[in-house]
Amino acid sequence: MKKVQNIVLFLSVILFIGLVYISLFNVYQTDDYMASYGTREYGLWGNFINTYMTWGGRYFGYTMNMLNPVSYDRSGILPKVYPVFLMLSFIGVSVLNFKAYFRNSSGEALKKSFMLFFFYTLLLISIPEHYYWVAGANIYFMPAILSGLLLYFVKKNKDSGKKIWLFLSLFLIVLLMGSNEILALILQGVLMVFYYRNRNKQNLIFLLFGTFFLLVSFLAPGNFNRMGEAESGLAKWLKRMALFGVNTLYIAFKALIVIPLFIKVFEKELKSIAQKITFEKAALAWAVSLIPLLFTGYILNSIARQFESILFYFLITFSLLVIFKFEKIKQFWWVSLIIIFLPEMKIFPERYAYFNIDFNMANIAAELFTTDLKEYEREVDERINIIKSSSGDSVVVDKVKTIPGVLYFSEMASEKEEPTFVNDQLQKYFKKKYIRTK
Repeated sequence: MKKVQNIVLFLSVILFIGLVYISLFNVYQTDDYMASYGTREYGLWGNFINTYMTWGGRYFGYTMNMLNPVSYDRSGILPKVYPVFLMLSFIGVSVLNFKAYFRNSSGEALKKSFMLFFFYTLLLISIPEHYYWVAGANIYFMPAILSGLLLYFVKKNKDSGKKIWLFLSLFLIVLLMGSNEILALILQGVLMVFYYRNRNKQNLIFLLFGTFFLLVSFLAPGNFNRMGEAESGLAKWLKRMALFGVNTLYIAFKALIVIPLFIKVFEKELKSIAQKITFEKAALAWAVSLIPLLFTGYILNSIARQFESILFYFLITFSLLVIFKFEKIKQFWWVSLIIIFLPEMKIFPERYAYFNIDFNMANIAAELFTTDLKEYEREVDERINIIKSSSGDSVVVDKVKTIPGVLYFSEMASEKEEPTFVNDQLQKYFKKKYIRTK
């Protein structure tokens, strides 16, 4: 086991260094400008109300985006340091939990945390939108970190009985319910399981808080305003069932490929948990992952960046189930290790590209060795400078030619095309009537 852990630890550190290096060339994109524009025009509170009423109920995630300092950050420093800060935060919060739950030494906890970050990165459906897009990181990556912090606070509250940990746990529940819908549903499911297993006053308070703020998020008028018209009746329900099935198969398949290696690396921790609970309780915890999958099937949403929380939760809870019944699967860790370095399996057309199985390692390596990241940064910065310095209401800029696969980028429409949301966002932010590419 130590040999495998050393291999994965080495890969984890190399991966982290590579991601940090890529971050040095990150720039602001799309919704970063739109969120800053809304705050500039309406003020923070006005932008919050407008977003809640017309766009969606992610009251914490969207508020974080409204604080985007693109207007003041003339050197574009935040996109370069923020991903690194969040990655370090993920590792730091993981250290706290490994020490609290498994009594690891600081050194051992740090090693395990780097390896957990490695697996987290493998499962990401979209590294650009999750790590490097500031607006996306606030919606998807930061909540994952706060979930780990909630796990730590719950443990401290249980061990010490001090009210401060209870209040901090409740505060994080409020924030997480307003982060994104998928993670909110996972958290709600976990709170329901907690109360089902131990019906005490504290778990009831957690559940009531969670339910109330889940409704605050889900019942936002903006959520209903964004719902489009679709066919009704049997056809719609067949589509829902098909999407639920396909989404579940994708997540199960991707997690199963990684599970032998994950169990081999975290065998001690998984066995420690397995000794304290029954298989039935472990199955109940895993079943929580089906709640958001049912929801996404119901709203006809296929695999995309918002499924990453389900993938990570599914991997951890299903690994626990596997170690109860099929522990010997860990001997195939080398198969997992080979597969995760394979290039993206491009089977599906562009419209369904998210369904292609990809563990990101090949993409990251290609980015480091083949993409001129400095040129990408220069082209985008030059475009923004041209738009800012233009005195006219209409601006036409060159297309960005160097487009990385790992850094987030969404191109504008050209003069010959219908405008997209990217054109609209930049036009509003820079107060132009017309911005296009050649």
